[in-house]
Amino acid sequence: MDAANEMPSFGNNAQIDDYGDEPAYLGPCTRCVLFTLENEVYGIQVKKIREVLRVGNIRNVAGAAYGVLGVINVRGVIVTVADSRSMYNMPSREIDDLSRIIIVELDEERTVGLLVDFVMEVKDIPDDKIEPLSASKEGASRYIQGIAHFQDNVIILIDVEHMFAGIE
Repeated sequence: MDAANEMPSFGNNAQIDDYGDEPAYLGPCTRCVLFTLENEVYGIQVKKIREVLRVGNIRNVAGAAYGVLGVINVRGVIVTVADSRSMYNMPSREIDDLSRIIIVELDEERTVGLLVDFVMEVKDIPDDKIEPLSASKEGASRYIQGIAHFQDNVIILIDVEHMFAGIE
């Protein structure tokens, strides 16, 4: 299976001007790390991400909350790892060479890992292309900050504060 052929295509974040010289300015942007679950593209703001790791040994924790896979040791710090698929009520999937753990810093004291299918790239998304979700969120949609329509793609932007509110 060639994962590159199944992923949506994103070009350069700047548009070439009419003269083919300099990229045109797109206005204020939000920089996001883009990743996939199933065939959908998701994004998390870069300012919330410490790093992206290959999946190593995840240790199970007895009595862990729903969606928690276990913990990992990241340079001496124990980090809880959550399964993004279970949080969005998706079927589980085997961890493979493309799977990654995105390390998210919720605040100065709380860091959480998010298991995803595939990390694509870092992309600047123009703020005027992002549609915020309404305040009344239920179910898995309470984890969604907004939807971006950019370069013929739909990107679901994750609200990590709400997603990890119950995970310690």
